Amino acid sequence: MTINLNDKTFFYEEISRAVADQIVYLASKGIDMFLEYEVWEYDIDIAENEYEKPIIKWVYNVARVPAEVFAESGREYDLTATAGYDECGELSIYINLILKKGAWLKKAKIDYAELVGVIAHEIHHITQNDKDILCAVYQGDDDNEVMQYLLDPAEIEAFHIGFRAQCAISGEDMKTSMLAYLAYRELNNKQLDEVVNAWVNVNFA
Repeated sequence: MTINLNDKTFFYEEISRAVADQIVYLASKGIDMFLEYEVWEYDIDIAENEYEKPIIKWVYNVARVPAEVFAESGREYDLTATAGYDECGELSIYINLILKKGAWLKKAKIDYAELVGVIAHEIHHITQNDKDILCAVYQGDDDNEVMQYLLDPAEIEAFHIGFRAQCAISGEDMKTSMLAYLAYRELNNKQLDEVVNAWVNVNFA
């Protein structure tokens, strides 16, 4: 399959949906930890291994936190994720479903569009491995560490792809979804505008 990042409909849909579908199913069955591999079918080489095609390991895990963590946002759950090489040298994605302590996993109402977006974000990081963009640094003059993370060149691309995926499924406007995500980041209006403009207006090489 061809990767065309300048195609506004592209977001690694096949693999992102495949992983999301499995996570939704696992959660519905009350399963709180799972590890699986997906074959990489796209036309960019991401890693060498003993298989005919590259593979990506993904790990799903449920973590529970005090209810107060969600007091400000009012959310019932949260999603966090990371991507990169694990301790065994395997390209991996870790997706964490964060729930309140005592919440029933089977009843968790996961926003499918958001989940696909999170996975697509991390898949894009996988494709950035060994590329110059990982060595690029924040170009602004804001000393806010959150801003430096959100405007890291590698993250700008990944956030764009993630929200492209989320909004392709939800039908929501990208800027609206981005602002909802940033709502609890303690950023002022100028900072919000800077982040959203950077995420929306990405130039892929």
